[in-house]
Parts: sequence; C-alpha cells; structure tokens
Amino acid sequence: MTILHILLGRFGTGATIPAMLAVVLVSACAGVPPRLEAPSPASVSALDRYNRHPCTPTVASALDAYHVQPGSVRDLFYTQRMSNETDESRIIGYTAWMHLTDQPGSLVVDVDEECRFQQAYTRDGANLAGVYRSVL
Repeated sequence: MTILHILLGRFGTGATIPAMLAVVLVSACAGVPPRLEAPSPASVSALDRYNRHPCTPTVASALDAYHVQPGSVRDLFYTQRMSNETDESRIIGYTAWMHLTDQPGSLVVDVDEECRFQQAYTRDGANLAGVYRSVL
C-alpha cells in the first residue's frame, strides 16, 4: 500500500491533490543520485593513498558529484557484498567506507561488481548535503 492509498483511505477522495503533493514532497526528500562525471585527479589521488582498488575512480566521481573535498577523507576501505546463493557465492558489489575529517560517522558508496555507482549514504552521524542519511 502506498502513501497515496493510505492518505486517500483516511481522508477520502477529496484529499487527492494534497495526497499527491505529499507523495511528491516525500519522494523529493529521498534524493536523486547525481550524474557522475570523470573523477578529478585530486580525488583519485587522495583515495589511492588509502586504498588502490579497481572501483576507486567511481568512488572518486561520487565524491566530486557530492562536492566532498578530497582532503576531507580520513580513510577508505572496501567490503565485498556477496550473493546469497546456496550453491555458489559470488561478488555482487563493493561498499566503500570513508571517515571524514570534519564530522563523525561514515560516508558510504555502493558500487556493483563492475564498479558502477549504485548509491551513497551516510551513517552514524555524518551529514552531507544531498546524501541520504541512513538511520541504521
């Protein structure tokens, strides 16, 4: 059941326009992933100091798109995401974890197994404009 259906059920069909407006506003808060361009040499160089990984250029592109200064990254490490298949596990993507110098928590960037950007979010108190803040 969608938010629109819930609102219509509570307030009747006279609430159609306000309900649709509420859905649009809630959707806007989720954020749209940025369009990634080629990474800046400064971002790639800064991240390579911490971890030379095949996905680092994509993560650097995400930093650039979200206007994160390369010098504000304190560390970087990657974890593998594995499939849940019982007969054979395979890598389905990587998660880049970064701590920033000017705030607590982590900036997290997920990419698929071919290093294509999937999402970025913050955790544990980090807060960046335009980046979803995870409550987990």
